[in-house]
Amino acid sequence: MDHSVAKTFDFNDDELKLLLVAVRQMRRTFAEPRKRDPGIEAYAALYDALFEKLHGLTGPLPDQVEEAL
Repeated sequence: MDHSVAKTFDFNDDELKLLLVAVRQMRRTFAEPRKRDPGIEAYAALYDALFEKLHGLTGPLPDQVEEAL
């Protein structure tokens, strides 16, 4: 984990992982609608980008968590 960034925003490892899970759920929420409505693609792409950033901050995750993502 990039501790300097996490500490800047006062997040601990568990909080970052919870945020990652929440963003993953939003990506799942958009998965089907984005196939039918290209108008929400830009909004859904923001969640994709946020997921990648948070995933980079969390560092290695336990295997069972990584597989679920």
